[in-house]
Amino acid sequence: MKQNSLFEASLKIGDRVRLISGTLAWKAEMTLQGKIGEVVELRTDGRVSIRFENGRVLEGRSVEPIERV
Repeated sequence: MKQNSLFEASLKIGDRVRLISGTLAWKAEMTLQGKIGEVVELRTDGRVSIRFENGRVLEGRSVEPIERV
């Protein structure tokens, strides 16, 4: 599967995403591995909030460990 670089296309609210396997965030968030989430907030300071099906909300400043699905 081709990973979408966020430099090629930016995220939008409502986009479906998942953590890229092998990244630090993926290793740290065992319960979110393989799960699909939805972008629920994009802040002007670069932070992103993603809500997953199990109710977890992941917030982060770096979007490198995220791919669109």
